[in-house]
Amino acid sequence: MVDATGFIVAGGKSSRMGRDKAWLEIGGEPMIQRIVRAFLPVTTHLAIIANSPEYAELGLPVYADTHIGIGPIEAIRTALSNCRTEYSLLAACDMPFITSDLLSFLIVRQSGYDAVVPMDAEGKIEPLCAAYSIRALHAVTELIGAGQRKPSLIYELVKTRFVPFSEFADLPGSNMFFRNVNTESDYLEALAVAV
Repeated sequence: MVDATGFIVAGGKSSRMGRDKAWLEIGGEPMIQRIVRAFLPVTTHLAIIANSPEYAELGLPVYADTHIGIGPIEAIRTALSNCRTEYSLLAACDMPFITSDLLSFLIVRQSGYDAVVPMDAEGKIEPLCAAYSIRALHAVTELIGAGQRKPSLIYELVKTRFVPFSEFADLPGSNMFFRNVNTESDYLEALAVAV
């Protein structure tokens, strides 16, 4: 276990799903509970980023976004603003197949970097399944203040390590790590492959 604070991002509107996707069950438990279970062996503190009071029932601290409606970059700012440790680890609530192995892989590579960001098999970065140092907070805050919304801009301002998929492809379940559940179709597909 690393001295890091985990944050599960559940502040989205779930507009494509039409209902709060965090509570949809996969493999017999809500998606968000699966992610809580992945974080517990890895981080020393764990919290939820959400704009709804119902998340308090998980028994974890809940932090609301200050700037509503500006997307994932605000989740990163909220996490870093409330981080109790030098390092934080974020995961979106709609990634039900992330594992403790992946989270551990990311956080142990944090030393010396302000951001450690994995890439999927197609080379797309995953800013909401990444590790951040509190040193990145200033850059994130500046970008939001300047009206910028793309998380990718953060990595131009802080020392970042992008981790190619090939570096963690041998972890169990790696082909499923970044499968998002955003729509009813995604949900049905996830149900079909969940264990």
